Amino acid sequence: MSEISLNYPAFLSLNQSAEVANEVTDTDDIQVINHQQWNYEGGWKNVLNNFRLLIQPIMMLWLIFPWLDILPNSKLGLGLNQLISEINQCQSFFYSG
Repeated sequence: MSEISLNYPAFLSLNQSAEVANEVTDTDDIQVINHQQWNYEGGWKNVLNNFRLLIQPIMMLWLIFPWLDILPNSKLGLGLNQLISEINQCQSFFYSG
C-alpha cells in the first residue's frame, strides 16, 4: 500500500496560494485575503479553509435558490451573483499547474 505524503509536490504547490496572494497589488481586484477568516499560514488545512471561504457564496446560492422562486428577492439574488462573479476572478490564489 502506498502512502501519501503532504510533502508531495502537488500538495506543496497548494501552499503557494498565500505567496501569490501577497503579490496581488491591483486595487481594482477583489481582495479576498482581507476576509477576517482568511488564513495566511501554510499547510493543507489552511488552504482548505481558504478554499471553503471562496466556495461558501456559491453553496449559499444553491441552498437559497429554490426559495427565491417562492419568495422573490431580486436584490439578494443579484447580490449573491455579483459576489460569486467577483470571487470567480480570484483564480490566481490557487496554483493551477
